Amino acid sequence: MIGASMLTVFPDSELYKEIKAGHWQEETEIEKYRELRTLADSLNIPVWFAASGASNAIPIQGTFPEDKIKVVSVLDTIIKRADEEELRNYRSNLRHL
Repeated sequence: MIGASMLTVFPDSELYKEIKAGHWQEETEIEKYRELRTLADSLNIPVWFAASGASNAIPIQGTFPEDKIKVVSVLDTIIKRADEEELRNYRSNLRHL
């Protein structure tokens, strides 16, 4: 089983302080889905793959290799069509994980 969660940086975290200090830059939401796509497309083992926790605005899951093409296709659609601002708003409004 591989479970992927999206990074969520909360204002009271050390990482938030690093971002504010200019020492680190968070990826865009679309870039995070590109990373998931790269991971999913690279998997060549039998595994249950899921990105379906609270930190994931658009839940994705499947059993590989059977669902690999479907999962990669869903990720391609998100990358092409999802609105960065809507995805960012989802993450900004998370109260907890």
